[in-house]
Amino acid sequence: MKKKKAFTLIELLVVVAIIALLISILLPSLSRARELAKRAVCASNLRGIGQGVHIYANDNKEWFPIHFSSATVTNVGPPTQTNHNYVGKLGLDYHLPTSTQTHSRDSHPSRSLFMLIIGGQQSPGQLICPSSADEEDDMRNRGAYSTQGQESAARPGKTRFDFAGYTKLSYSYQMPFGRRGKPRETMDARMPISADKGPYFMAGDDQVGGGNAVGALRDERNTLVPPQNWLGGNPTDVINYSNEEWRPYNSPNHNQEGENILYVDSHSDFQRKPIAGVHRDNVYTAFAQNGYTDQTHSLVGIVDDQIAPLTQTDSYLLP
Repeated sequence: MKKKKAFTLIELLVVVAIIALLISILLPSLSRARELAKRAVCASNLRGIGQGVHIYANDNKEWFPIHFSSATVTNVGPPTQTNHNYVGKLGLDYHLPTSTQTHSRDSHPSRSLFMLIIGGQQSPGQLICPSSADEEDDMRNRGAYSTQGQESAARPGKTRFDFAGYTKLSYSYQMPFGRRGKPRETMDARMPISADKGPYFMAGDDQVGGGNAVGALRDERNTLVPPQNWLGGNPTDVINYSNEEWRPYNSPNHNQEGENILYVDSHSDFQRKPIAGVHRDNVYTAFAQNGYTDQTHSLVGIVDDQIAPLTQTDSYLLP
């Protein structure tokens, strides 16, 4: 009887090596395709935000969501500052009503986006980018912000007025405080109104006790600063710097490859650099004082806890 010839060990190893090689070739392509699909979902989420703010504006005299604020300008020159504190406030006091006078100067622009949830124009899941590490706000009030210390379902507009923390929101919003650039339907259609979260913020420490939400992750400034060494150069050269040179200043949502940006006319697109708007300024920073005359000061800009847009066309998206 003739014996069947079996595979030798060397032949099996060759087959395994070929399979491993094919997997190593295909995996990056599959990962890339998956990221592009997530990027498309993110863009769709932003378009949904655009539709939501326009629906809101129809009932509110053409204003996009702006939660109550009594912030006032503290300097006498161009309106670059307010006495409104917003850094470190995302999710810190999410149980406080947006109309509470005593706390109105200590809250975050995220409360304005949360008004879309209160009004039913958006759901918490639509404000999460699938490419980010963020997770959907489960609308539960916990710890000091729950009934008698027990976890309870949040009621937007009654027992909840903001996202529970930095990791519960993936998108930024045009700074609504100060005297310039307030988000409104009558703004130039080329103005950015929202985008992926910017690179200058991060999740803060857990909040425990002291009247703060237990386990909430507020926002705080990280160590990144706009590239000051670019100031004073040729604005065209700065705009044309490579994608890799701009990469640290992109949103972290998409591996810092770029950001989806939503405009007043409700369209969104993906940009490799955070440069957009009427005068092609940096959407994540505010104009510096001499941004009027030197475009590199609008391309680089500044980030601070009380900075407001310098002009009506100054894009400044937070966080």
